[in-house]
Amino acid sequence: MAGKRTRTRSIAAYSIHGRDASGLIDYAQFVATIANFASARKSRKRVLGQVVAVTESSRISEDVMALRFISGNEDDVPVFYNEQTGTEESIEREEGVFAVAVWAIFNTRSRLVAIERKRPGVSTALIERYLQALGRDAGYEGLSIDLNQVTSDEFDKAVSELETVKKVTVAVNQPNLDWSDDSNEIHRYAEESSAASARVELIAPRGEGLSRSKGIVHDILGLARKKISSLKNVIVVGQAYGEAGNKTINLDRYVRKRQVEIDRGASAFDELDAIKDASIEMIAEDETA
Repeated sequence: MAGKRTRTRSIAAYSIHGRDASGLIDYAQFVATIANFASARKSRKRVLGQVVAVTESSRISEDVMALRFISGNEDDVPVFYNEQTGTEESIEREEGVFAVAVWAIFNTRSRLVAIERKRPGVSTALIERYLQALGRDAGYEGLSIDLNQVTSDEFDKAVSELETVKKVTVAVNQPNLDWSDDSNEIHRYAEESSAASARVELIAPRGEGLSRSKGIVHDILGLARKKISSLKNVIVVGQAYGEAGNKTINLDRYVRKRQVEIDRGASAFDELDAIKDASIEMIAEDETA
């Protein structure tokens, strides 16, 4: 008997930052509120041109809750292609949309979230905007939600391997408490300006490189080493040893992640079982975060 066919699935780690008109939100209460919308029609929202909803929830422990997010486009009609006959047919339904789904597992104590990554899938940007919209409907006035990636050690290594750093572009959002969560010049300037977010670009003089011991490069590496940070995106352009051209390093490509195997045709909760252990380990509370 042939073994089961499996597929490799990535799980990526993010930190959650949420505040409303009254200040910081209670994350356990917020995630429980979202879970109460699961499978209810009122969970359906249109976000960034997509229909998004939360369809399932599962309480894993006192601090850990899994939510299943789906998204789809009302205008898309998928086509089924039969490889054996070479024919295709449109698949249409009178109600609903054809959607893709991912699990997101929230640790409300550590404020870390593990999200399934697949293509097609539900993007982090969609989940952010959806949580924000649904939370406002639930009474969180002026709610803002950010999911900032937890950066892998490989980002630090990639930047450190550059001989010179020519340009750094960095985007940060207000951390969970306030800009004083971490002491650096980007945060100080944002705090003094009463900003909610900041974007900075620094370029080295022609033929030279930016300082590594202090300034922007030092600050972004310090932020990237933390599990919970304000970093939204970073692009570093520099020259590697022995190479003539410039190399671009994008923070988006260095999210901390794990790989798991999932049986093809697995049900939603079979998928959750497959990713659960690796996810819980990745989002466990860490005093050094």
